[in-house]
Amino acid sequence: MSEAIPSNAGAAHCTLLPAIPSEGAAAALPVQRNIADGAALSASTQRMQCDELVELAAGLLGEELAAVLEGRVDIVAADEHYILSAGEAILIPPREARRYRCVTPSCVLYRVTCNAEANKEPQV
Repeated sequence: MSEAIPSNAGAAHCTLLPAIPSEGAAAALPVQRNIADGAALSASTQRMQCDELVELAAGLLGEELAAVLEGRVDIVAADEHYILSAGEAILIPPREARRYRCVTPSCVLYRVTCNAEANKEPQV
């Protein structure tokens, strides 16, 4: 298990995104999702069960990187269809609808979403 070991006089500035237990250890656990939110990025890992869906409407999210850490995931994004296996990733343009569906007994999906609006300079 990871833990923060601050080297700057004890103050932690980073947000740790804990690991999702492996398939064997997770079999008895409920579906899990870990999230780390920052000013411009949001990262999450999520264990999903077969046929479980994550759906997001158009206009809700910025650019997103999604990677499959375990299993296989059926992805529909920007009106395109993909089936990704462990080790594969996809970059989804901002404001596009997206849907993730686990197609194996379980899977782990890692997602990082950029909030581009948070990085814009204020208008003067």
